[in-house]
Amino acid sequence: MKKMISLAALAATLVGANAAQSETLALTGKFHWLLLASSKDKDQAIGIARAVSSMADTIKVVTSKSGYFGVIAGPYAYKSIKDLKKADKDSRIGDLPKDAVLTQGANYIETVWQAPATSSALIPYTLEKTAEFSSGDFNVKINAQKLEPDRAYTVVDGKDANGPFHFDIGKDLPKDDLATAEEFLGMNYHNAGIAKLIAGSPSPQVVVTNFSGGAHCCTTTTFIVKEKPTAPWSLITSPELDGEGYWFEDVNGDGTMELVSVDNRFLYSFGSYAGSFAPIEIHQLIAGKIMDVSTNQAMRGRLVQDLAGIEYSANVTPDTWKQNGFLAGWVASKIRLGQGDEAWALFMKNYEKENGFGPQECTSGQKVADCPNDNLKAIPIPKALAGFLRDNGYTPLPAAALKELN
Repeated sequence: MKKMISLAALAATLVGANAAQSETLALTGKFHWLLLASSKDKDQAIGIARAVSSMADTIKVVTSKSGYFGVIAGPYAYKSIKDLKKADKDSRIGDLPKDAVLTQGANYIETVWQAPATSSALIPYTLEKTAEFSSGDFNVKINAQKLEPDRAYTVVDGKDANGPFHFDIGKDLPKDDLATAEEFLGMNYHNAGIAKLIAGSPSPQVVVTNFSGGAHCCTTTTFIVKEKPTAPWSLITSPELDGEGYWFEDVNGDGTMELVSVDNRFLYSFGSYAGSFAPIEIHQLIAGKIMDVSTNQAMRGRLVQDLAGIEYSANVTPDTWKQNGFLAGWVASKIRLGQGDEAWALFMKNYEKENGFGPQECTSGQKVADCPNDNLKAIPIPKALAGFLRDNGYTPLPAAALKELN
């Protein structure tokens, strides 16, 4: 799962992402770049680079004399992909597209995007360890305190130019919902940091995450925010999200980070957890609320990147194109970019008729949750997906999808 990047790391990332780096990309001797993909579209190339960012310590998008953007990894001291994969002791490289090649980059001009180094501003706090952050005249301390011998909650104490502020997070929850004291003893379920999340805010915002434990779920994020210099500090609490919750990116390049996640509603809806693809979601903190801005024009490039990355991954393992969990999220992503008709046509050609997942209806008229098993009936996948997309805001539906609902 993605990590939050610090303010200092973000600044370095923006330089790498938005300004071409002056460097020599042509290699000599035994060293080669691994060219994974190329595209005429910069955002598509960046999306692929994001998708393979764990493959190597250095992943770049470079321009070339041909006018294409290349996605490269390396450099590697090997002259063949066979030798490279044989030497891949950490199994980082994984499956490669059939047209991947090693090249010395004689035609490469400059780097236009590079995967940032992983640098997290979120650090754990416990009953025994305080997380402390400062920026100018702003500073904040976050730790845990026991409410009862076996239960604990989060305490936030801060100060800015207008004076101190204090919050107790979770103290008012029912006892069974409170974190256990054991969870605050070094298990890294509770983390905190600061980040600039509101444009024009005089101070950074405080981010506190609490993870419930378990295989996938769940993280709740609390934001402590101040939108204007004279305004009081206030709390904004997110819904529970899969895994580590949000990661943070300056998507539109305005110096303020957006809250990025995936649409958790797709998980398990049409496939297993591992077989589900969930489209990216982009949120901002606006007027005391977490607002979905995914379809704003300024965010479109990031949607293109996300789609390109998942299509690349599917092309490397072609069977993915026949999996309902993938196809559902892919169609949704294509709809947001105005490409729903072509996506629906491919979905209808490839989808699995029977896979054990998908919405059901109750033939006896009861709610599905209360329906006897004998009365549960699977909704045909095309109709189920069309209804799911409509109900969750992935519109306008393709004309062929609308027919499934009639």
